[in-house]
Amino acid sequence: TIQRILHGIQFYNIIKNSFLKLKEDLRKIAIALISQYGDEAQTIAMLRAAEFAASLNSIEWAKWEEIALLIENIDQLPLDG
Repeated sequence: TIQRILHGIQFYNIIKNSFLKLKEDLRKIAIALISQYGDEAQTIAMLRAAEFAASLNSIEWAKWEEIALLIENIDQLPLDG
């Protein structure tokens, strides 16, 4: 029915917005780590990921793996100059 379709669209939009917010939050963490630790930021993120992996916390592990990748990608961006 139309009502189910509309509920499906609402659910999709909620999930999409939550995902986009999480991605932006992880990007902000990556930038903060770069600001604080410079060249060591990716190492710090990888150590955090390893800590969560060792404690079998897969959600936090995945977040910190993503942060480490974001740091790598940010570090590879050309500097404006």
